[in-house]
Amino acid sequence: MVTISGFLALAAIGLYSAFLARICRADAALFALPVIGGGAVWLCLWGFLGLLPVGGWLFYLGAAALVAVLLARRRLAETLETLFTPAFGVFLAASVFFLVVFAITRPEFAQNDEFTLWGSAAKLTKLQNVLHPAAHGNLLAKASNPGMMLVVYLFQFFSAGFSEWSAYFAYDAMLAAAVAAMAALAGKRWSGTLVLAGCGFLLPYFFSAPSVGELSTVYLSVLGDLPLGFVFGATVCLYFALKDKICCLPVLLVQVSFLTLIKDMGLAYALIAVGLICADALLTGSLAGFVRRLAKAVGGGVLLAVPVAGFYLGWTRYVAAMTGADKTTVGSGDAAMSQGAAILSGVRQLLRLEEPTEKFTQVSALMLKSPVSVPVCLLGGGALALAAIFLVLAVVFFAQKKGEERRRPVVLAVFGTLALVAFLVFHLFLYVFNFKDAEALELKDYIRYIGPYYLGFFLMALGLLARAGFGGAWAKLARLAGVGVLAVFCVLIGWRGVPAAGFWNYPHVVYAVRDDVKERAGQVNDLLDWDDTVLLISQGDDATRWNYFGYDLNATLARGFGGFGYGHEGDWSWDTTHMNLVDPARAQEGMPEVYPYQTVCTADDLRLFLLDKRYTHILIDESDDYIAGIIGPAFGIDDLPDRRTDSVILLRVEYEGDTVRWVREEGGAA
Repeated sequence: MVTISGFLALAAIGLYSAFLARICRADAALFALPVIGGGAVWLCLWGFLGLLPVGGWLFYLGAAALVAVLLARRRLAETLETLFTPAFGVFLAASVFFLVVFAITRPEFAQNDEFTLWGSAAKLTKLQNVLHPAAHGNLLAKASNPGMMLVVYLFQFFSAGFSEWSAYFAYDAMLAAAVAAMAALAGKRWSGTLVLAGCGFLLPYFFSAPSVGELSTVYLSVLGDLPLGFVFGATVCLYFALKDKICCLPVLLVQVSFLTLIKDMGLAYALIAVGLICADALLTGSLAGFVRRLAKAVGGGVLLAVPVAGFYLGWTRYVAAMTGADKTTVGSGDAAMSQGAAILSGVRQLLRLEEPTEKFTQVSALMLKSPVSVPVCLLGGGALALAAIFLVLAVVFFAQKKGEERRRPVVLAVFGTLALVAFLVFHLFLYVFNFKDAEALELKDYIRYIGPYYLGFFLMALGLLARAGFGGAWAKLARLAGVGVLAVFCVLIGWRGVPAAGFWNYPHVVYAVRDDVKERAGQVNDLLDWDDTVLLISQGDDATRWNYFGYDLNATLARGFGGFGYGHEGDWSWDTTHMNLVDPARAQEGMPEVYPYQTVCTADDLRLFLLDKRYTHILIDESDDYIAGIIGPAFGIDDLPDRRTDSVILLRVEYEGDTVRWVREEGGAA
């Protein structure tokens, strides 16, 4: 049913796209992404009301009703004919390709963030039919935006349960729609469309750090970075294609709303996209109509900003209502402050209106050098990526006729670069106020934060190149440039970025630990409920198995504590995720660590911790002599193994005054 659900999603997207193409007299490929994004926005609105399945049914029943109306009016065949364009063919072929490949290879989640956020949130959304902040379960980042989780929900609406490989398919179908939107600017020339589409599909490989012989997660990831970059670039490409049509504004309203919902950083990307669109609308025309264009650009910009602000504020309030979390603060503990206060302080330090902190000075120096020192693409740093984008835009400039079309690449180059500078400054503030010192000084995840901007910027440049190849004064030059970009990408990937394996043949040996955890979680899932809180004991774990159990258990995986002791005077402890319990006698000063990330505690420390937290269950995945000989007997269990067994052991925690007992759960013992 998972595969059928995927095909039904493609059918609905195709039908809506065909109808919109016929109404707007435009390429159907220009509407595939707005339909997908619009579906996610639509589901989000129903999710706010606690009626997520209703939104899904209405999306598909609307498609069925549209078929009925078109059949009654004998216009179904005529409408579907609009799908026969090169760019929509690219979208459909790529989507079916990903669906078939993943249905055969059955890839699984493998990246840490897929278990702690993106994959877990998508799974909880599907299984519980609610937006993920309202879901029960082990999800540490409940405040994260829901856009991509809802895309997955849309594609798996008719399937029973949740499918990881189908989640990959949903993501990649959306990315294919973004590439098709760019390639549609090439018109109905198959050769030009295929060349530009090839460039678009290779962009994620180009925007990767050099990594010959490694495993590639490109098109095999449910993180939000690639969607953010592709939707950002495709939104501006859609404006280039539809700017003279009445449907342009509604499409852009959907796009910026969806962009806002993809990630927290989607707000910044959406506002930058609005700014680039307004700059183009204002500055590419003749001087004679400047005042009229100014009013139109300002009015359009304000109108586009309304849903951006609305969804940002709406999601912030929804998260606060469901979880109590405040999305308007940055930092933690004593360093926590509002986003506005952080930006104001950052600006004042940047302009030297107040004395910069040592951290601000150090991170500023790193960010200033980052465009040349931190690789974001196969060429190297961001400066080289920007040079490649400028080169493409220069070709567009010379290939187009004088006037509006020649001014367009100049406006994009200038304002795209200014926005990039502002974006880098914003990330300077982010590193200073929202990251720990060690993480900030290594510019942690820089390529994940900055890379999507370069990717989206390059996609816009390719869109203008496609447009120049379709109708420019020197169209042949633009088409040759497209072939050149594709050739350079292929050479660079072959030289510096050929992966040992990718989405087409990702080795299943990587999933060995994951499959083991999945099987062991399945042993006790029927005994658990989403309201249960389960403390995992897996001695020797580095938190990998903890993350996997958190994803695969049908319960909330409880958090442990780190440090030395708990609840007694002089103890030093803090909240953590997984913990390896170690006897204080084996953790004296000068002794080697028994386990990484060990928690030094006595049975009484653990008793006080459980009394504080009131967890409902203990799950023993891997034991040792300390658990079997000291911890277990202290809670009434004398026969725990001192090693890993073939089956996990599920224990129910009972509380009576200050006494804590563990009781074997029937059917959950080794």
